[in-house]
Amino acid sequence: EDRGVCEHGRVVKVTLRNTAAFCRREDMDLRISVPQLGEVRVDVAFGGMHYVVVDAADVGLELTPENGREIARIGEMIKVATREQHPVNHPEYDYAGPDILAFRSETRRMPNGALAARNAVVMSNNELAWDKPSTWTGMLDRSPCGTGTCAIMALLHARGELAIGEDFEHESIIGTKFIGRLLEEVVVGEGTEKAVHGVSPSVSGRAWITQHAMVVCDPSDPFPEGFTVGDIW
Repeated sequence: EDRGVCEHGRVVKVTLRNTAAFCRREDMDLRISVPQLGEVRVDVAFGGMHYVVVDAADVGLELTPENGREIARIGEMIKVATREQHPVNHPEYDYAGPDILAFRSETRRMPNGALAARNAVVMSNNELAWDKPSTWTGMLDRSPCGTGTCAIMALLHARGELAIGEDFEHESIIGTKFIGRLLEEVVVGEGTEKAVHGVSPSVSGRAWITQHAMVVCDPSDPFPEGFTVGDIW
């Protein structure tokens, strides 16, 4: 269920209804032991991916672009440690996690009454090995992250902080914003022993076209499928 808003012949906002999101009680307020960091409190929530959600202040991080390298490093370490110590799966199909992490700021009320917060999503760019500190790294999502917004809304709803029909303004590390909203409560995996209470979320945002390009592959190209080197990939 997608909707677009147009002004003067241009799309200025798109709203999509995402897959059901949830945050189970047993996945909240976990204490995870992370090498060099010690014990870190985390939550795990699903919004299309299994997110480890961490209050940035708990690990001394400020969610600003200049802290990007440290945010990615610490985030990947916490995510991997959480996956090792508290693995999760989806109640309807085989999808293991956690597989991504979101740092979040303290929530606040906007003048219009909407709940708001800032976040930074950390994604993997290699396989972390605890005996190789050079692999303790990741990369950041520049957007407010749609699935991350849904996961955090599910967490806020589970904590009684975000109501059905209430707007949630989610800001990325570079200041871009999505507006999320919980449309209704649902049951994920209904009729099974693994069923969990969840929510049906929507996310609104805007994007811009930055280029038109044509990609070709010459028959004599020695790298028709591309290549990787050990820098960030």
